[in-house]
Amino acid sequence: MRKIQFISTCSILVISIIFIAYTLQNNNSKSADNAPILSNEIVTTQPSNDINLIDLTSSNNISVNFAEKPTVILFFTSWCPYCNEDAPKIVQLHKKYKSDINLFGINLVYRDDLQEVREYVKNYDIEYPILLDESGSVYKKYGGSGFPSLYFFNSKGEIIDQLVGSTDIENIENSFKYLQDNFSV
Repeated sequence: MRKIQFISTCSILVISIIFIAYTLQNNNSKSADNAPILSNEIVTTQPSNDINLIDLTSSNNISVNFAEKPTVILFFTSWCPYCNEDAPKIVQLHKKYKSDINLFGINLVYRDDLQEVREYVKNYDIEYPILLDESGSVYKKYGGSGFPSLYFFNSKGEIIDQLVGSTDIENIENSFKYLQDNFSV
């Protein structure tokens, strides 16, 4: 009797371990697009002077010039609840810093609806350029680790700070100030 009880207990334990391992593996392989992640870990410090995308409003090809002035790149989608939560904060900071910092919103249009992106821009009265990452290649280049993602670039096009996920306006503004103080290399 004890032998059957021991085998049953071991079997349940093994099945439980397999189930937990499968669940963890499956969760790690899923996209973190909807997870509110805050990260200060820098994905890359490689020069990034090759962002060249189509502007939502003008349909012109826009090239990001990192040497011009401190630059912030914001990756977002219109359906992301955290992007919607942070949009008013980003708009407010853009109005405050627009003469000192270049801000570009980059929408992952391959995962979004173009009309909804236009409505998003209108609803939040976004005045900074919105560029369209049609293939996701620019987003993937910077790690593609969630929405919204803010990357702060120095004059050489190197990432010197980043925020991934929704956060309060003070944290975002601190990153804007840090960028201003550390723009020149």
